[in-house]
Amino acid sequence: MSGDPKEQLGEVATEETTETREVYLREGRTLTVATAGGEELVEIRSSSGQVEVRIRLTEQGPVLQLESARLELRAAESIDIATRQLTVTTEESITMKSRGEVKVEAEGEVDIDGKKIHLN
Repeated sequence: MSGDPKEQLGEVATEETTETREVYLREGRTLTVATAGGEELVEIRSSSGQVEVRIRLTEQGPVLQLESARLELRAAESIDIATRQLTVTTEESITMKSRGEVKVEAEGEVDIDGKKIHLN
């Protein structure tokens, strides 16, 4: 993240911007659509100028970045994540609740490391 508090989601090339369109939203937010350095860019910024949502349409596919106080995902059926690597980091805690089964499968090792580990 850069040192500028208005730009917390990383650097984005702004060279060769061919076209920029801006729409003013409620609560002082702005929606910007731009073409920059061969990428298309869609951003929603807060009234202070901080990026809240950024979608970069790159040659490799879309990249979604979010900066918010809270993120909620809800799906009637399922949420599936397929990726090469997944890292979850928190400063406080992680809570998982299920009314059904919880499965953890790994082809490699499973490491559990904690100050205190409770099983049942």
